[in-house]
This record gives sequence, C-alpha cells and structure tokens, in this order.
Amino acid sequence: MYNVYAQQAAEFTPMGVPPGGYPEVYRRLMTVGLLGAIYRCMDDADVVNTAVEATLDDPAFYRMCRAIAVGMGGEVGYAREQLGSYVEQNPHDDNAKVAMAVSLMFAGDAEWKHWLDNVMATSTEQSAREAANGVLTFLSAMQQAH
Repeated sequence: MYNVYAQQAAEFTPMGVPPGGYPEVYRRLMTVGLLGAIYRCMDDADVVNTAVEATLDDPAFYRMCRAIAVGMGGEVGYAREQLGSYVEQNPHDDNAKVAMAVSLMFAGDAEWKHWLDNVMATSTEQSAREAANGVLTFLSAMQQAH
C-alpha cells in the first residue's frame, strides 16, 4: 500500500514544481495543515489545507490524507462530505474506500467496518485489498495485545 501512495504522492506536485518533490516550505505547510486537523485546530487547519488543495492538479490523494488526519482528530464530517462524494463519483476507487474506513475508524464511527467489508468482498485492486487486510490485521493484533 505504501508504495502505491508514495507513487501517487510524487505525481501530485504543485504547479510550477518539478516532478520528484515538493519544496521544503511546501512540505512543512502540508504538515502544519494535517497536524492542525489531528489536534483539532480546525479553523487554522482548514485555511492551510484549502490553500494546499488549491495548488494541486488533482487533490484526491491529499484529501484522503486530510480525511484520515481529521478522523484522527475525532471528526467524521470531512470524510463523509469529501470522500463520500468522491467515492460516489469514482465508485471503483477502492483505495478511497479504505481511506474512508480508516478515517471513520479513528473518529469512532462504527460505519468504518462497512467500507472495509465492501473492499474485501468486491475489490479486484490488489493494493486496496492489502490495505484493508492490513487495517484488519493491525486491529486484530491490537485487540490481542489488550
């Protein structure tokens, strides 16, 4: 899963940036926005994240990261709104479904299981199936540890 997302992240470069990486200041801006979402500084995080998304040719991958960060902060609204509408428009993007599940899981919404079950039952995309299975394996290991 990481290799697929790392490859996608490398493809989503801001306008005017050569392929292969973001400038250091830009990566820090992304980090501030995502950490702000995790630590529930939503007003500031929204400003930063909206600015970052506006510079991307296709913000879909960044929105998945943002949804997970917002979920880690305990909110499900962003994932439901942004990823939900994205999945409606792109019903075969199983990686987005996994991101939705993880975001909902972090936020404590029981609907997360539905999304992973859907991927495990219907997906032919190997990376999405591996990601979904990885989440379930991690949760099983955490449950056994406690």
